[in-house]
Amino acid sequence: MHWFFPVWHHSFYGWIIPIIGLALFILVVFLFYRILKSLIKDFNEKRSSSYNFSNDESLKILNERFARGKISEEEYKRFKNLILK
Repeated sequence: MHWFFPVWHHSFYGWIIPIIGLALFILVVFLFYRILKSLIKDFNEKRSSSYNFSNDESLKILNERFARGKISEEEYKRFKNLILK
């Protein structure tokens, strides 16, 4: 074996090392994908829950205004439909 031949040229380990490297690369990409997917899911859940909270708060205010007589029944129904869309 000459000094200019790569290490993997005539040995069994020469084929194993690139396969292990490829497997590790695929593993890193897969883990990155799972972490990113988890972060996006958490972000969407937080965003969704805060959006629902604002809807609940809006409905509470609307119900109070209707109970006090500040808006008519027609206005109440129209605003409620807008909030729930």
